[in-house]
Amino acid sequence: MWVRLAQFLFRLGAFSVVFAFVLIAAAPLLERLMIYPLDDTRVSPADANLPAVTEEVAHHDGQELIVWTAPPAPGKPVIFYLHGNAGNLANRASRFDLLLQRGYGLVAPAYRGYSGSTGTPQEAAIVHDTVAIYDSIVHPLQAPVVIYGESIGAAVTLGALEAGITPDAILLEAPYTSLKAMAAHHYPGNGGFTKHLSNQWDSLSRAEAVILPLLILHGTEDALIPIDMGRQIFAAAPTNQKEFVEAPGAGHTGLWRTDTWPKLTRFINQFALR
Repeated sequence: MWVRLAQFLFRLGAFSVVFAFVLIAAAPLLERLMIYPLDDTRVSPADANLPAVTEEVAHHDGQELIVWTAPPAPGKPVIFYLHGNAGNLANRASRFDLLLQRGYGLVAPAYRGYSGSTGTPQEAAIVHDTVAIYDSIVHPLQAPVVIYGESIGAAVTLGALEAGITPDAILLEAPYTSLKAMAAHHYPGNGGFTKHLSNQWDSLSRAEAVILPLLILHGTEDALIPIDMGRQIFAAAPTNQKEFVEAPGAGHTGLWRTDTWPKLTRFINQFALR
């Protein structure tokens, strides 16, 4: 009996080792599927019922990046909109329309692999692309700039700020503290896997350098990114011009509502009107 038990334990241990190696080897693919569920559907602004928006193609690092743009009305800011990891630019058309109705300008790039942009998304590449688009498209507009980061776009925002872009104000929607913290929240006991993530998106550490006006919007019932993560980002930012807006009863989406939208526009107008 003891011999059979020893054989069983040996086989179990061998299986565990093999499984661990397989998991590590598959980590890049699993990581991409979880973090970047790509939607490469390319839809023109006109087909998204946004005739005032132009599609541009930015060239950076050998890639072609789709960017939707619209100039601001005189004295109004440009919203540099960094989207979430799901869907494509056309899925944000209703939001873009609301911004345009206020006279705000728009620059909305699509990350690598999204909305017709070429390449494969990865943290460093996305940050570098974002900075390049800011320098080549946003800055030449010579208008106040508010950067809006939606979900993973909040992480991109903080990464781009760390890399040196200088908007007038920052809006973060449903930010998370880091991918490691997200993995620990959704998949407890995964420590071995998170060590092999090439994307870290450590927003909590990056928030510690935020000195610009900041507004964070988060749903109280967000099951994907807990509101506590948004509160941690808020607490970490040393700026003394910051506001935390809760959307009562809201989950991860549907946060632009009649009780939150006026607060967003008030913040934008306070810090980015001329």
